[in-house]
Amino acid sequence: MSKHIVDKAHAASKEARLVHYAKIEKAEKPSAASIALQRRAKNASSEERAKQYARIERNIEA
Repeated sequence: MSKHIVDKAHAASKEARLVHYAKIEKAEKPSAASIALQRRAKNASSEERAKQYARIERNIEA
């Protein structure tokens, strides 16, 4: 009886397995840019925001 195509003569090394799992874990985490955006201060009040929208609507440069 011959070996199955999936059968391997040797086991994967611990280092190779660790690298593979680290890649998977890194891919599942959010990027640094999205974390920075989430942590950014939300200090613009609605009044200030309305002023900015009105300024832009009148085509006035900052």
